[in-house]
Amino acid sequence: MTILTDANAPSAKMRHQSRHQLFPQVLGVVHRYVGTKVNFRGEHRCELGLAKYVDRLVERLSQAIEPDDTAGEPPLIPVLNRYQPWGSSRGVNFKTKRPCHWTMKSHVNQVVLDTERWESSAAFRLEQSKHVACYVRNDHMGFVIPYEFQGVTHSFEPDFLVRLTDKRMLIVEVKGYEDEQTRAKHQAAKRWVSAVNRVGRLGRWQFVVCKDPQLLERQVEHFAGEEW
Repeated sequence: MTILTDANAPSAKMRHQSRHQLFPQVLGVVHRYVGTKVNFRGEHRCELGLAKYVDRLVERLSQAIEPDDTAGEPPLIPVLNRYQPWGSSRGVNFKTKRPCHWTMKSHVNQVVLDTERWESSAAFRLEQSKHVACYVRNDHMGFVIPYEFQGVTHSFEPDFLVRLTDKRMLIVEVKGYEDEQTRAKHQAAKRWVSAVNRVGRLGRWQFVVCKDPQLLERQVEHFAGEEW
């Protein structure tokens, strides 16, 4: 059995109501989700009641449900570090045996390459882009986004932080293959961006998934030309 998830998964915005009033709304969302996103592969529908599938459904749908700001519900906002609300690349200083790539637009003088082709190509495209003011490889930066997968809390560490020439920020993740856990990371990143943008005083942010580093410069140009 396969449970599919993507950006088009049904979402719901709930008003301040009692549980017996909310239940029909949630049930309708579940029915639509199961009807469009679950491939039973010939198995009996009762198999969906197994804990491993129930947990995954609850996890995905709960992430898609957002507060209804227009109805006065408390909006989704970030929890900031009281003593250091802003991070910096100033303190990045470490040794590594991994291969590195020299930089010009990054405050950190070298990009550490987990895979020589992917990170090197991505860094090259960021260096070439006229829309990029500066960027940094998110290594030893301490920038992580919490997320849950199968009931366990994890930390997602995106690949690059990019500042555009208009001072807007891009979180760039270079990923060629997506599995269920990867989608959970990306959904958490989108929620993080939504929360930060809602505050306003933290600047404007966007999350970008790059599946081909050769196209990253074009993606950056696309986001630089949009309003968000």
